[in-house]
Amino acid sequence: MSKASQVIVLGEDERHQQLVRRYLYRLSYRPHDIRFEALPSGRGCGEQWVRDVYADAVRAYRNRSSRAKTALIVAIDADTGEVERRLSQFRSSLDQANVAFRTEKEAVVHLIPKRNIETWILCLNGRIVDEITDYSRNTDVDELIAPAAATLFVWSRPDAGVPVECVPSLRMAFPELRRLE
Repeated sequence: MSKASQVIVLGEDERHQQLVRRYLYRLSYRPHDIRFEALPSGRGCGEQWVRDVYADAVRAYRNRSSRAKTALIVAIDADTGEVERRLSQFRSSLDQANVAFRTEKEAVVHLIPKRNIETWILCLNGRIVDEITDYSRNTDVDELIAPAAATLFVWSRPDAGVPVECVPSLRMAFPELRRLE
C-alpha cells in the first residue's frame, strides 16, 4: 500500500510534534510530506486547542484525501482522565459540527497518552512508568524523544514483541499507527 503524500499533524505541544515527526521519519516521510498545524501562541491550554480545531482538521483531511492520499494524526494527552473520554470529546466535537466520526478505512490516527506524552517517551526508553504519575517535569525527556520514536516504530510493527511493562495507552496506539499503512 502506498504512503500518504501528506500527513497533517495536530499535536498538543512541541513534544507531541517531535515524537510524531521522528516516528514519521522512520516511516520514510520527509519534512515536506508533513504539515504541522501551528501551535497556539502563548502558554494556553494545548489540549483545549486540539479539541477546538479537531472537527476542522477532520474536514481538511477529508477534503484533501478526496484528491490525494492523506493522513491525519491527532496527538493529545488524556491527562488524569481516560483515553475513552478524549475519544468521546472528539465524537462530540464532530457531532456539533455535523461531521461523521472516522471510518475504519480512514487514515485518522488518535494518539492519546494517559497522563502525558512524557509517560510514553520514558516507557519507550525502557523506564518503568505508570499512567498516574506526572512525568512532564523530567529534565531529560527532550533528549529521549529520538530513541523513543525509534522504539515506537519497532513496537508498532505487526507481531512486534512489546514488553509487558508497556503502559496500556501506548499499547492502544499501535493499531492506531497502523492506520498509516
